[in-house]
Amino acid sequence: MSRNSGIEAGVVIDPGSLLQLLQLADSSFPTGAYAFSNGIEGLHAFGLMRDGTDLAQVIEAQIEEGLAGIELPAVFEAHRASTAGEVETLAELDAYVTALKPVPAFNAASARVGRQFLEAALPLVRAPVAAEYARAVRTGRAIGHHPVAFGVVMAAGIDASLAASVYGAGFVSGQVMTGVRLGIIGQGAAQRIIADLRPKLLSAVARAAKTAPSEMGAYLPLVDLAGLAQPVLGGRLFGS
Repeated sequence: MSRNSGIEAGVVIDPGSLLQLLQLADSSFPTGAYAFSNGIEGLHAFGLMRDGTDLAQVIEAQIEEGLAGIELPAVFEAHRASTAGEVETLAELDAYVTALKPVPAFNAASARVGRQFLEAALPLVRAPVAAEYARAVRTGRAIGHHPVAFGVVMAAGIDASLAASVYGAGFVSGQVMTGVRLGIIGQGAAQRIIADLRPKLLSAVARAAKTAPSEMGAYLPLVDLAGLAQPVLGGRLFGS
């Protein structure tokens, strides 16, 4: 399966859809994503992340592996399946994402954030498929992983490549702000890291647009080990 990312040609979005997208992508939207560090806190606790350079390198690896290899392809596939009305495909994609996330803390975080995003977004979008997918999640037929739920909701009027870009931008921003909360960097450095990583993120979106579900996967051993150790950290701030 191959998809056109649409990045090269640009994406046109009407003002109403743009306002809706800004609302759904805002850091204040009630997803609970701020409660998870996705391995950053564990790496910091074990002395493997000391400064902004370390933080930027880890997030870059997460972009090139986790985002480009699993999360963003899942957004694209969920967007496609939702547009086609294939709810069972969405449930299968959820199960596949579970299999690709072997660290329990990361798996649980993805499902929790996805379900909260889905429930909060449903009243704001007119999307029968999203409502049907939400029923599947509530009844246990689907899991509700964040990238899947995001792709489903975005299919109600937002281009797939734009949706993937926004999803990725939210992840990068969240990881950088985790570094701020842990005292690794300040606000100014955080914004510089986000700007510096933008080309990497755009490249990840373009790659994910051409990634078939059968080609999804990531290799982040140190991040995974940090995630496995997260539940036993003393005085931890984050759930993963």
